[in-house]
Amino acid sequence: MEYKDLIVERNGHIMTVIFDRPHALNALSQEMLDSQAAVCEEINRDDEIRVVIFTGAGRGFCSGIDLKHTDMTNSRLERLEMKPEYSVVAKILNVDKPTIAAVNGPAVGGGLALALECDIRIASDRATMSAIYARIGMPVLDGLGDLLPRAVGLSRALEMLYTADILGADECERIGLVSRVVPHDRLMPAAYDLAEQIAFRPPVALRLSKNVVMAGPRHAYGKLMFHHAVAVAKNLSAASHDIAEGGRAFAEKREPQFKGRQGPDTENAR
Repeated sequence: MEYKDLIVERNGHIMTVIFDRPHALNALSQEMLDSQAAVCEEINRDDEIRVVIFTGAGRGFCSGIDLKHTDMTNSRLERLEMKPEYSVVAKILNVDKPTIAAVNGPAVGGGLALALECDIRIASDRATMSAIYARIGMPVLDGLGDLLPRAVGLSRALEMLYTADILGADECERIGLVSRVVPHDRLMPAAYDLAEQIAFRPPVALRLSKNVVMAGPRHAYGKLMFHHAVAVAKNLSAASHDIAEGGRAFAEKREPQFKGRQGPDTENAR
């Protein structure tokens, strides 16, 4: 089966899913999201697949939602954030086989969430990661309010969200965002070596182990979506001008000038 904006490869019990919009650093299009949902369903149905590797084509892993084709001031976002099935990353979260993210380049915003939804993350020495939402005037999205503190702890997660700093591969390894860093040309061989080791183990037992370990995060993720929706709604109400400014600055490759709360609903934004 062919998937729009994804390349899917099979090698024995290992499937590799490649985000395939290299011209846009694999920014998430609606077609890619639809394909992602379909391929994750295929993975769960096919017992011959024992391990899945997610990676990106070209020089990026995933740069998050494609801002060139997404209106971040649209109130539809708050409704979508209430439904885990519409999330950027909900489908990967529900894959019941072991998953590996081979992070070959930038993984920011929703792209960072995709990487964190995988069980194990291996990074190229060219990889970078960022919870970049504050740069475009948005609160945390894509389930990172739950995923990021689980990976790096509360203090570090909030620092990443507040500063929107872009972290290099070595720093990502130091704080626990990735398991290890390898030279760029060794990334996929390292991911396949690990996948082969996992595929050799008892598949049913591993799936059951994953279900036990992931029961808490999956439950928490679903409940968190309501809080995401509230944050998006309040931000749209009180600071849509900052969201618009963030989008313009991103497109113009300059630093945004945020103004903060304005208008009659500012008290409700607190």
